[in-house]
Amino acid sequence: MRVKSLKVFVSVLLFGLLLGASSTAHADTVVITQFSFGNLQFNPATGTTMFTPTGASARAVATNSFGQTQDITSNTFPIAQQTAVVTFANATQSTNAGNQTANSTSSVSVGACTCSASSFGIGIFTGTLVILGGEGNVDVTFSITPFATGQITTDQFGVRGQAEAFYNLLVNGRSVLSQDQLLSEVVGPNQTGLFGLGPVTISHVFSLQFGVVNTIELRMGTVAFGENEVNEVPEPATVVLLISGLGFMAGAWKKRRQTVHR
Repeated sequence: MRVKSLKVFVSVLLFGLLLGASSTAHADTVVITQFSFGNLQFNPATGTTMFTPTGASARAVATNSFGQTQDITSNTFPIAQQTAVVTFANATQSTNAGNQTANSTSSVSVGACTCSASSFGIGIFTGTLVILGGEGNVDVTFSITPFATGQITTDQFGVRGQAEAFYNLLVNGRSVLSQDQLLSEVVGPNQTGLFGLGPVTISHVFSLQFGVVNTIELRMGTVAFGENEVNEVPEPATVVLLISGLGFMAGAWKKRRQTVHR
């Protein structure tokens, strides 16, 4: 009888541990943001343009709630490139002042922990622009062709995810073309979010003076953030089964003792 009771105890204990382990959820939050920028053009109503690139920079940052951080910047000219990688997060940034293009990717994939991670890439290129062939002021059409995508996915225990892309074209310190609302955010489990832009040409007319040196600056980048939570508390049903099993074991043990003493 003692051997049988021991078998009951072991069986109930193993069953309870198995149920407890199955109730531990390893959540996943995945965020991917990509952005490319190109085909920057300056078209005056009359005259010609002379653009001279002057600088390029690329910054990549990746961090997580474990205290790991990489924040790296490159200022090589005319092409600056940089990548940052930590657990659950990475960012890549490339900026080419020579052909006025930039590419940025930020992503996080958080899983199997109560934790968070984030990443972002920022690219900047600068140059000077002079309109030749006339006098006074002239209307200049500035145009660009951005292309961006962002996607977020959470499982049943995901907490939050955010994807963002942005750009800003400045002429003499004044914003001519910009957008910083390419944003998707998900709060809660079992959700998806996304955004997309282009590729589409966007333009704006801006008045400049002939023969004057104008400063051109483009800023662009991507952001990704993900937060996760692992639930290690047994479900109510698991607790009930464990208590029932232990109660059954205790009853069998009590019955054995009563049988022995008779």
